Amino acid sequence: MAPYKSRGIVLRSIRYGEADRILDLYTLDGGLVSAIAKGIRRTKSRFGARLEPLSCVEFVAYGGRNLDTVTQAETLRSFHPIRENLGRLEAAGRMARDVRALSGGDEADRRVFNLLYHALDALESKEEGFGGVEAAFGMKLAMLAGYAPEVDSCVSCSAPLEAPGDSEGLVSFSPELGGLLCGECKAVSREAFPLPPGAPERLRGLLALSMKEIPREPKFEESLLRVVHSHIQAHAPAAIQSRRAGKTPGPRVLGSA
Repeated sequence: MAPYKSRGIVLRSIRYGEADRILDLYTLDGGLVSAIAKGIRRTKSRFGARLEPLSCVEFVAYGGRNLDTVTQAETLRSFHPIRENLGRLEAAGRMARDVRALSGGDEADRRVFNLLYHALDALESKEEGFGGVEAAFGMKLAMLAGYAPEVDSCVSCSAPLEAPGDSEGLVSFSPELGGLLCGECKAVSREAFPLPPGAPERLRGLLALSMKEIPREPKFEESLLRVVHSHIQAHAPAAIQSRRAGKTPGPRVLGSA
């Protein structure tokens, strides 16, 4: 098969055989691509340093039946500071896994590529508040993938929810229903969990602000991340297929593999 040239962000790198690695890349032109990089782990190979996880690379590959084969790669941006800070690295790793979880087939979406690139850029520039970037990324990614959670009104009765600054009422989030529930409807979902006053407003803000503008809000960070992680886990294609087949998907950790 003829070689092709593309640009991608390395989501995952797994050891294979004695010297090779299997890579997952989200590419600008082809969506999620799995490829093998042969000889990448040999001591004298400079090839491996150009395909570090989270790096944005330009590469040449041959298409294959199950795996493409990467033959050349040049680093466009390494995002090296992310790998030097544990908090940044953990957040970036979960963002990469969210992309893999919500990427069905090989459909290309340049918006996803650009979102991931700008999220990594935002992480690299921050000294703290990594959870806010991670939560904003997950919300925006779910929207692009067609699984945007309902955060403006009750997903059950459509009643408008908490106005800015309102501390009254108990608002919950239901992963299975994909949105917020008012106090009167929280019993319709066994998986629903309560949110602190002000959280719905913050969730809406994550969708409205650019990645660079996401503020540090330690009071809400844990709640926002819980919403995002549970929503993606419930609405990833594999989980949806399991529910349609009448199976209960097992627990899936969105952290390190």
